[in-house]
Amino acid sequence: MKNLQIITLSTFFFIFLITLNASAQIPAPEEGKGLVVFYRTKKFSGGSIKFSVKDSEKSYGQLTNGSIIKIQVEPGEHMFWSQVISSDAITLTIEEGKVYYIKGTVKMGAIAGRPKFNQVDEKKALKEMKVK
Repeated sequence: MKNLQIITLSTFFFIFLITLNASAQIPAPEEGKGLVVFYRTKKFSGGSIKFSVKDSEKSYGQLTNGSIIKIQVEPGEHMFWSQVISSDAITLTIEEGKVYYIKGTVKMGAIAGRPKFNQVDEKKALKEMKVK
């Protein structure tokens, strides 16, 4: 009976940890910078496709199924892009103190998935990232 209680409590604790999405906390932009948040919602379709988020200076990481990448950038125009077989890019004019949300999706092609970036408003982004 005691083992059953331990297993039950462990299961509930594990489920609680899974539903807690600590990576989805969005920080304020650093002083003198803007914040760009790239995210993908978790979906079965295209779930195994991953693509890097890059600009002319560096690669910021891979945007995988259900992931979030937060980038602090200097104000000004920035073009972010990704390429798997085909590519997509988005150009943003960053203002100091502002947060920009970019939803990454995978459009299925004849041979492989293609990355697609769309800027979305804060309310939609936070809801999709499950941030309260």
